[in-house]
Amino acid sequence: MFRWFEVNFLERCTTPAFRAQYEKIRAQDPSIETLSYMLGPHRILEWAHSVGVATNDDLKKVAPPIPPYSLRSIVAASSEALFLWTGIVDASKFMSTYLRHAGPTPDNARILDFGCGCGRMTRFFGQVPEIDISGTDINAATVAWCQENLRGVKTVSNRERPPLDYDDGSFDMVYSLSIFTHLPEGASKAWLTEIGRVLAPGGVAILSTHGYPAINIIVDSETHQGMFRLRKADAERMRDDLEIKGFQYIRCDPKTLAVAKAGDDYGHSFAHERYIHEEWPKASGMEVVEFIPGGVRGWQDMVVLRKRA
Repeated sequence: MFRWFEVNFLERCTTPAFRAQYEKIRAQDPSIETLSYMLGPHRILEWAHSVGVATNDDLKKVAPPIPPYSLRSIVAASSEALFLWTGIVDASKFMSTYLRHAGPTPDNARILDFGCGCGRMTRFFGQVPEIDISGTDINAATVAWCQENLRGVKTVSNRERPPLDYDDGSFDMVYSLSIFTHLPEGASKAWLTEIGRVLAPGGVAILSTHGYPAINIIVDSETHQGMFRLRKADAERMRDDLEIKGFQYIRCDPKTLAVAKAGDDYGHSFAHERYIHEEWPKASGMEVVEFIPGGVRGWQDMVVLRKRA
């Protein structure tokens, strides 16, 4: 019997039409043929789904549409190639993490992206026939774009506070990238409770947070200090205080709030691993089964929780 979850995620989200078009341009272009040997069968698919789609019109025709700059720049790197590459890499990482912790894997996995933006990751989950992918976001513009352009993804709007418009136990996996990195403590705990509600017994939630990897980068980078509007000394103080305080939050300035369109509580939050192990199970009814410092491309930490069966 075919077991979809034992096949490499990149292979599963590569549709037959996409594969055929890639093989065609590879046969026609010696540089791509050479690149395929240099990168190997796994990394060449990363290239094809990102740089390939961004630069080759024939590959672009057999891939989901790319959102406009105005939406890409809100949620991730604004260039088409980097937007697509981070999407496929992060989706692959989250999927492999889910499969490592899931119980008996169902024939079809029900997955929710909480804070899906303009579909940077859901676009790839939506290419896998065995995945029933849903997305929800607070930004009406990104939701509208996904509804119009990513027909394989069921995208809806959510409010600034729970509940979500889903029944109890609706999903086998809930993931959220760069959402709990922006919530104040009260909102964070409220959404943890809600994610625990919509997750099926035995289901897995994978959420990203800011911790020491992110703070250390901010301390050493003037660019990141500007992005977070933190002076180096303030970032160093935050790093020194994180273990004692457990959770720290900085509300964004009005200009950033206006661009993000994510509610008035949008800011930058930082959580210590000990705090997560102690406080998150109380709020969510889930157990923390893995904590991966810098698990999202060396920047954000990954927290894996499982709902008790």
